[in-house]
Order: sequence, then structure tokens, then C-alpha cells
Amino acid sequence: MEQTPDLTAIAHLIRQLRRRLRWKPGAAARHLLKRKLRGHLPAQATLSDYEHVIHIVLSAARAEIYVYYAGEEPYLTIAAQHDDRIWLVITGFDGLLETAFVVENPETYLHRPSFQRVGEMAEVVK
Repeated sequence: MEQTPDLTAIAHLIRQLRRRLRWKPGAAARHLLKRKLRGHLPAQATLSDYEHVIHIVLSAARAEIYVYYAGEEPYLTIAAQHDDRIWLVITGFDGLLETAFVVENPETYLHRPSFQRVGEMAEVVK
């Protein structure tokens, strides 16, 4: 499972996401609704509001970068604080966003064996 992450590819993907967010077909509306129902976003939040939070996470110099493995499939995962909560942004290496959500217990959640820490945003994306 654990491999040495390609830092150049990760930095390129993050820059690409900062320029343009692309969702898996049908995923944006579904995940927006889920974030509202779970209280991560206000009931009146729009997709633009949700994507604004995602951009904040992608732009945070102190964000932590991980590669998450779902079986053999790797996903780029970025964790950063926003509004006193830790948000995770998860995307495939194909550049399509999977989801973004508030993680309730980041100390436990991100230390599971399926997460491989890559480094801090400022170290990876220069």
C-alpha cells in the first residue's frame, strides 16, 4: 500500500485544483447537501460557498497533505483548519474532486494506516 509519493505530481495536482475545481459527475450537489445535513455548512450555502471553503483549504500554507489509500487506489487528501474546524479535501489523482468535509477527530482519523503523510503545503507546493 504505502509508496513514496511523487511530490512533483502532487504539487502539480494542487496547482491544477487551485485553478479549477472539477467534480465527479453528479457528486457536487450530493456532497453539498450532505455537508448541509451534517451541519458542516449553513442550510442556505450554495455550491459556490462550498467551493470557497475547498479553495481556502487548498491555499492554506499550513495545510497537511496526505495520500489516502482506499484499497490500492490512492487519493490526495488535504487537511486544513477553517472556522475552528479541520476540513479534508479528497480528490483522485485524475483531478476530479471526491468530497470535502469536516473531520470530527482529526488526530485519530488521519493517523489510520490508510493515510500516508506527505508534508505541509508550504513544503510541497513551492
